[in-house]
Amino acid sequence: MMAEAENNLGRGAAQMCDIDKARHLFQNAGLAFPTIPDRLAVRLKEQGKWLFSTRELKVSPYDLLHYIHESDGPKEYAVLSHSGHGVNPYAIQYYLVSGPLQMFLYLGWGGIYMDAEADASKIRKCFSLADEIVPAALGKLSAGDQLLIVGSDFYGSYWSASGQVPQNEEIGYKRPEEVLIEAIYWLKGSP
Repeated sequence: MMAEAENNLGRGAAQMCDIDKARHLFQNAGLAFPTIPDRLAVRLKEQGKWLFSTRELKVSPYDLLHYIHESDGPKEYAVLSHSGHGVNPYAIQYYLVSGPLQMFLYLGWGGIYMDAEADASKIRKCFSLADEIVPAALGKLSAGDQLLIVGSDFYGSYWSASGQVPQNEEIGYKRPEEVLIEAIYWLKGSP
């Protein structure tokens, strides 16, 4: 699927802007394309094979923990990529830092021991949930608020918000979809 997506991208890619290239690449691979706020979408640049970002990347998006814990990075950015190494699991990374929202999705897709169809279905579901979160968070939360969401198949999934008790970060405790659903309920004021 990845090779087919790349071949389809090559045809006519010269006429596309980078966000259109990313959208076509992901859609041709059977993946959804997540919401990127307009002010970031116009800044999204192709920086390598399966690597799109609005920021300079000195560290690979494969290093999730770097991005979660960096304190000197830009205050607003989007990263969308697919990376991995050798026989290790590969992952789709969708990082969005915008206003009060910090969302880091690190979802398994690709690699010798993975089920590409099942993983693509999970990614589509997670991106659909993220698409609900982005406008809700950017529309509801004020500048002093913060909503952190980490959804990862490999590093554990959790979320925390201003005034809330942080959720459990234990690996394997919750699936990324569960954390995204909890964040939606919190944003919508449901129990």
